[in-house]
Amino acid sequence: MKLRGKHVILAFVLLVTGFLVSYSYTQADESSQMVKLADRTWEKEYYYRKQLLDLESKNKELREELQTKTEAVQTYEDGLAANEQQIADFVERKKRLQMLTGQLPVKGPGLSVTLKDAAYIPSEEHANNYIVHEPHIHQVVNELKSAGAKAIAINGQRYVSNSYFACTGPVITIDGVQHPAPFVITAIGDPDVLFSSLSLKNGVVDQLVTDNIEVELEKSAEIQMDARLSSEG
Repeated sequence: MKLRGKHVILAFVLLVTGFLVSYSYTQADESSQMVKLADRTWEKEYYYRKQLLDLESKNKELREELQTKTEAVQTYEDGLAANEQQIADFVERKKRLQMLTGQLPVKGPGLSVTLKDAAYIPSEEHANNYIVHEPHIHQVVNELKSAGAKAIAINGQRYVSNSYFACTGPVITIDGVQHPAPFVITAIGDPDVLFSSLSLKNGVVDQLVTDNIEVELEKSAEIQMDARLSSEG
């Protein structure tokens, strides 16, 4: 009986020990599985975090590259605009010079000045004292130029810087072309300024009237002038 009791106790002890060993193994296995799972989760998080950092770094590089290219394009556009403006300025300057030299037709607001020989000549006076002469035309032209006229024509013939006059009796020759009275001098510019400049007290108009010249001034919203003909000199 004592031997059987010992066997029962030994079997119970072995059973308990086996259970404890089995439980410990199971716990250890579960712990190992959890550690592995945690390791995989950490690896995934690390992988995704690294991917995110790489993308952010790449985006930063692309933004910097885009900024650099944008600045380069802006610099190019600014340079192109400056060149275009310079070209436009050159073209406009050339156009103004061609207008001044009569190489291009021109139109715009301005003033017409008509100079006529005196309608009445006293019998005791010399007729030469009552007709338009070269200096009279010079007076008007010079005053118009001083008042800012951009273009001038006499009886439709363009007047330029190297134009010349010659008076032969009642006829005036301009650049080799003869013109009889009346003489219509047209000027393109500010009509009010041109009119006021000629109409000053003791100015050009008063002087012409004193010389027995009939003078008419007329403002115009648009005056057209042809280009200077090569045959005019």
